Formats: sequence, C-alpha cells, structure tokens
Amino acid sequence: MAVLQQQIKYEATNVQQVAYADDLTDAGRLEDMRKWWDLAVLWSTFGPISESMDAAFDNWGPSTVAMIINWGTIMYVIFVCPMAWATQRCGLRVGMVTCATLAAFSCFIRVFTKTTPAFTILCHLSSIILGVAATLVLAAPMLIASDWFPLNERTTALAVMLGASQLGCLGSYLEPLLIRLPSDDVTAEDIQNDVMRLMYTDAVVSGVLLVAVLVYFPAKPPSPPSLSSTSERFHVLSGIKALATNKNFMVMVVSYGVFVGPPVVWLTVINYSLIPLGFHQDSAMWVGLVSVVASSVLPVISGHLNDRFLGHTKLLLVLHMLATTACFYWFLLITYGAIPLSTWQVYVSVVGAISFNYASIPLFFEVGMDFAYPVPEILVAGIITAADNITSFLFLLIFNIPDVGYHWMTYILTSTSSLPILPLLFLKFDNTRANMDKLSS
Repeated sequence: MAVLQQQIKYEATNVQQVAYADDLTDAGRLEDMRKWWDLAVLWSTFGPISESMDAAFDNWGPSTVAMIINWGTIMYVIFVCPMAWATQRCGLRVGMVTCATLAAFSCFIRVFTKTTPAFTILCHLSSIILGVAATLVLAAPMLIASDWFPLNERTTALAVMLGASQLGCLGSYLEPLLIRLPSDDVTAEDIQNDVMRLMYTDAVVSGVLLVAVLVYFPAKPPSPPSLSSTSERFHVLSGIKALATNKNFMVMVVSYGVFVGPPVVWLTVINYSLIPLGFHQDSAMWVGLVSVVASSVLPVISGHLNDRFLGHTKLLLVLHMLATTACFYWFLLITYGAIPLSTWQVYVSVVGAISFNYASIPLFFEVGMDFAYPVPEILVAGIITAADNITSFLFLLIFNIPDVGYHWMTYILTSTSSLPILPLLFLKFDNTRANMDKLSS
C-alpha cells in the first residue's frame, strides 16, 4: 500500500520530471556538479611535506602527522549521526553552509603563529574542527545522487562527486613545490615561512569556497528524478535501529571499512612507505599526484559501467577488490626486495592499488543503499563512511608504537584488501531500490 501511494505521488510529478530531464543535458548535469569542487580535502596537508615539518618544527614526527590526520577520523565517528539528524531536520543547504563555515574557520586559525607549541596546538584544533565539517561533506554525495539523478545515472553522479572530492587532494601533493626540503642552504626558519604561506593560501581558498557554497548551493532539485527519491524515509533513530538489525548491511559495512579505510588514509602518509625505496618528498609527491588523478577518473568509469550494466554490481565490485589486492601484493614484493626495485613498478602498483580501491567506493555505496532502503541516504552514507574512518583511526594509531618502522603498512594493506572479498561473495544483492525505479520508469 505504501509503495502504491508513493507510485501515485510519483505519477503526479512525472510530467515535471520529464520536462526537467529533457532540459538537464549532460552539460547541465556537469554544471550541477560544480558545487562538489568545494570538497577540497585539507586532511592530507602535512603528510606530503613530512620531512620538512620534522626538520622545521619542534616535536614533529610521524606520530604528530598521524595524530593530526587522525583527529578527523575520530570527530567524524562521533558527530556523523548528530549531523545526519540535523541535516534531515534542517535541510541539506543548511548543513552544507555550516560545514563549509567550519572548514573555513579550521584553516583560518592556523595562520596566527609559526611558533611551537602554539602552531602545533592550532593544527590539532584545526583538524578537530575539520573532522566535524567532514561529517556532511563525506556523506552528502549519496543524498545528492539519490535526490537529483535518475536510476541510470545515479552511480555515475555519485562517482563524479567522489572524484571531484578526491581532486581536492591534488593541491596537497603539489606542496613540495612550495615547501623546501631541509638542506645546508635551507634553514628551519625558511621552511617555517614556506609553511605559513601555505597556511595563508589554504585560508583564502577555503574562504572563497565558503562564499561559493553560500551563493550557489541549492536546497533541492526542481522535481524528483525517480520513485525511490520521493518515498518516505525513516527518522534517524529508527534508521539506526533498522541498520543495526540488517545483517546484509552490517556485513557490507564491515567489509567496506576494512577494504577502503587503510588505503585511503595511507595515501596521506605515503611518504613514509616510499622513503625507504629512495623516494623523498619531492619525488614521492609525483606518486601521490598521479594516484590522486587516476583515483578521480577511475570511479567515474566504474560508476558509468554500473549504470550501463544494471544488476552486475557484485561482479564489478569483486573485480575491483581483486585488482586492488593484486596491486598491493605487487608493492609488497617491491618493498621487501622480492623483485628488483624500479620506478615504473612503484608507480603502477601504487597508482593501481589506490585507483581500484577508490573506484569501488561508489559501488559499495550503491549496494549499501539498496540493503538499507528506506533508511535516509545521509544516515546510510554516514554509517558506511564511519566504518572506513574507524579502520583509518586504527591504522594511524600504529604510528604511536615506538620504533614500529614502516614495513607493517604494506602487510596491512595487502591483508585488508584481500580478506573482505570472501564475505561479499556470500551476500545476495537484491537491488530493491533499483527494481522499484525500473518498474516506475
């Protein structure tokens, strides 16, 4: 009966929807995606310049860099459910403006001083605030894809938004062009001045993006693109209870967290894996940069394939996971000298692993939404993303073990990429939401 009522509601708006779909050309849809370029990720600011930070600022080292990154994962897990509740109650625009304001403020407070320990304390505080802002920034793409795009474009739209967000990391991997390496001709004060110029640049850019969100970001589409986008959703508390008792969803979430979390956060501290191979921050920068570009493009291809060949999400997902595992195993062999070290093998193994891993994210999200329907998309995305934040937190926590070294990272990456494949093979993907939208089209 509820589905029939939603069908009637959908039919009532169908004329508007068709007109809207006719007007919304491919170029127009890309125009609607511009808002997601404001997902510039400040999360990895200090990882690509770790050698310079260690030399120029007192008491900086791998544990400091890891902890500053880790504050984002901790705050995300704590605030994701309250942010989902607030967004459902107040609307997406209010949530995005709030998060953009927090992100701008988190950059602004880092420009006051370069003196330690004050600078270090402000960097920790900035990361804490940014972690709160990220709760909506990372969870909203699924809601946008569901509310703005029809069935045969939904995964592609989600992938484009995730790719745009990933491209926001590009600037952090260009930082070694601005921040000098320590040397006989470069003093600690020189590096500190370079870092402060970067802090000022981040503050200006985040302020401009805040203005862009205030001016451009719309509250909702002119008409619903699909039946499932019009159906009534659970409230947040009811949704949390429904997800907690949904075995298929929980298996998928655990698999996603284990598979996605460590590689995503590893990219922010990749310098520590590459330095033993002779890649210092000025050369490791290019490995990270190519990885970011490739992992911004491959999810779009993956999402488009999923939309084109509906009903084959499980096969695509498993293939991506196998490819990720193969690339990390290749890098493991390089790291331990089992095969001769060469630059091209480092690039291909790292870029391949990161790209295939990131390309699996829109597929995981689509599967998760089908398992969870009709729980609100913002809550589903928040819970899914919280899973990878938890595993990221545990991964970064290992940096605090004295004399732990860096080889452990490659073992963990290979293990966490391969182990989640098995439980997914036994899950049945029902495509509930997709089947409903097919019937209504």
